[in-house]
Order: sequence, then structure tokens, then C-alpha cells
Amino acid sequence: MRRWTRPRRLPTLAGAGLAGLLLAAGGDAPLELETLSGERVQIALDAEEAALVVHFWAVWCVECAIELPALDRAAQPCSGRGVEVVTVNVGDDPGAIVRFLAERPLRLRVLRDPEGDVWRRVAGRGLPANLVVTREGRRAELGPRDAEGWEERLAELGCARE
Repeated sequence: MRRWTRPRRLPTLAGAGLAGLLLAAGGDAPLELETLSGERVQIALDAEEAALVVHFWAVWCVECAIELPALDRAAQPCSGRGVEVVTVNVGDDPGAIVRFLAERPLRLRVLRDPEGDVWRRVAGRGLPANLVVTREGRRAELGPRDAEGWEERLAELGCARE
């Protein structure tokens, strides 16, 4: 696995409303992750977004494999409605992630936390796990949700189905 040194300035995750105000994850440190191609990125709560949901998962996690399609379906109406949902794989190599996604395609953005550092810092007590960030603060939420559970949670954050 390729080791990364901390660059001076990392690109913010552009598109889909993730640019602007950096998300603090303990102090003023942003969440630094990787794309599947290895590019280092930072994720942020956009100034116009009401909430950011960061969903942590792994290919070996049975509950994650069940939950990801439900989250993917529930999050589709959120695009452009102030709630951004990003999935973050914890610890798996890119090849394993690509094989996993070939069997379970996602429309949501998929990032990596190669060493699990971000996951441990913000939610690391089990998988699946979620970090929910709003203007009022952030909260880790553990355990899987079914489609109905995700629809309810996303509606609470401001993304209700019409």
C-alpha cells in the first residue's frame, strides 16, 4: 500500500456540494480521506448544506453489505436538497473495494480511509458507523439501518421524499 505524507494543501472534495467550510473532527483538523485512485481529499460541510452524513463501512462487514444499497436508495432524493451523503471504506485495498462495488454498485461517492485513522477518531467503535454533521455540531451513530430507518434519519436532517 502506498504511504502518503501530509501535503501542505489538499484539494477539497469538489462537486456534489462538498466545498467550502472545513469539517472539524476534533479541534480544527479536517477529515482527510482518499479517492479510490489514491488522491488525497478533504471533506467539508458546504456553507449551503444543512447536513453531511459520512457512512463508514468495510467489504468484510455483512451488515454493511446489506445496508449500503438501502442508504444509496434513501440518499438519492437528497442530492441538491442540502443533505450530502458520502460513503467511506475503512481499511480495504482499492481492488477489494472495486470488486465489492462491481457486485453492489453505488451511486453515492465512495472514498477510502486506508488505515482507519479518521474512522477511529470520529466514530471508531464498530461498523457500520456514521458521522452526522450539522451546523449545530456532530454526532457518531453506530449500527445498521434498513431503508425505512435511513429515510427517517435523512428526513430529520432535511431530506424528505416528496
